Amino acid sequence: MRNRLVGGLVTAGLVLAAGLATAPTASAQASQYCGYTGSEPTLRSTATGSAVKQLQCELDHVPYSFGSPKLDVDGVWGPATDSAVWTFQRCAGIGQDGVVGPQTWSTLDSWVGAHSNLNC
Repeated sequence: MRNRLVGGLVTAGLVLAAGLATAPTASAQASQYCGYTGSEPTLRSTATGSAVKQLQCELDHVPYSFGSPKLDVDGVWGPATDSAVWTFQRCAGIGQDGVVGPQTWSTLDSWVGAHSNLNC
């Protein structure tokens, strides 16, 4: 009986571990909406490239409303992207510095595709 119980627990643990290993991360979920890059480098005003496209696309997929129009996903961090980053940081309750670093990326990734409208 004890061997069966231990065997069952080991099997359950392996199944659970396999499920956790394949559970999508917030970053992976955000990529399903955008897919410009999996890289999340620190970005700031005047940045350009595929990471800026990823940022712009993710900002467009966050279900919060602050009266801003959708961003042009052009890979150029201009005034509209700058404004959206500052507003997102304020709405999310994270440090407002206008820089998209690990904390902003992580928060943004978790908000992308959320099922409720997050008003601020």
